[in-house]
Amino acid sequence: MTITIRVEGAQPEEIVRGLLAAQEVFDKAGVTPDQAATARFVVEGWDIRGFAGKVPEEELAICTVWDEADQAAVQACCAGWPTHKVPRSAELELVREPQRFSFTSEEERSEWLFQTAYSGILEELCEEGYFDDGRPEDEVAFLLDDWDFEHLTDEQRRLYDERIYPLMRIWFFERERFEEEYNRLRNERSHELPDNRQLNLFAA
Repeated sequence: MTITIRVEGAQPEEIVRGLLAAQEVFDKAGVTPDQAATARFVVEGWDIRGFAGKVPEEELAICTVWDEADQAAVQACCAGWPTHKVPRSAELELVREPQRFSFTSEEERSEWLFQTAYSGILEELCEEGYFDDGRPEDEVAFLLDDWDFEHLTDEQRRLYDERIYPLMRIWFFERERFEEEYNRLRNERSHELPDNRQLNLFAA
């Protein structure tokens, strides 16, 4: 398992900064996120039971690491923000998709940063108004607000792979080319949209 954070209003690069700060806490403590979360859960359960039974000594030794990582994520993600906008928690969570935190090249590191941040990238693109023309892929983009692929049909997944994902990569890796590529790709597909005369044929 690896980790994710949710900070309202944070940009993808800020989310990545928070994730790396949280992972650094785990690395310095010599525990995995899964171990830290489990330890926290065990100690909380022991507390709820009134500290009855065997003392979970191993878990007690690392039970604070999870909260320390959460706070490190908040501070790194929200660096430079007005104090009143900084949340109390980064809502640190475990996720099941494995991610690597050691890299053999800068290319690997960049790819991991993209894979970690891409749900935020799509949200940012939608907020900027890039998927508001009523095209089939636009509907898919907004369906993914909660980043839940399980509810997409096969056709919607195809639209994501062919028409959304490439633009997300350009936005992240080659931002200076984005407007040009966005306009080019959208114009190429403009013939797929019915014009008003065609729509009127079917109007009641």
